[in-house]
Amino acid sequence: MFNPNEHMRQIKSRDGSAQDYLDVKWRLVWFREKFPNGTIETQEIVVDLDREMTVEAYVWNTEKRRSEKVQKTAKGYARFRAIVTTGEGGSATATGSECAADFGDYIEKAETKAIGRSLALLGFGTQFAPELNEDHRIVDSPVK
Repeated sequence: MFNPNEHMRQIKSRDGSAQDYLDVKWRLVWFREKFPNGTIETQEIVVDLDREMTVEAYVWNTEKRRSEKVQKTAKGYARFRAIVTTGEGGSATATGSECAADFGDYIEKAETKAIGRSLALLGFGTQFAPELNEDHRIVDSPVK
């Protein structure tokens, strides 16, 4: 039986704190064990090799012996949709996007992100998915 705790790793969040994370590859193993007849379908929404994107990133400064925030710019953007079905009536759809300024293999990363989000929506790694943490960007409408 799959135990996600055996495959956890620590990643740094945007605020620098460490948090548990379950890689998408392990979410897939967990999903396939539980739903061997499940399906995963991905669709390319956008791949724009010429779109220039700028992101903030941390780069190690060897002189100062610390990470420093820098602006990175590169051409390339991709967005994918993933539809995951359990084969037993459950399904989830999510999108993921990435850019070349963040990852050299941004097209594959966008597809993997979409799959990971769909799996998280089905409960596979939700508690370990920082992309579902709203922090200060609450998406729900207030209820009185």
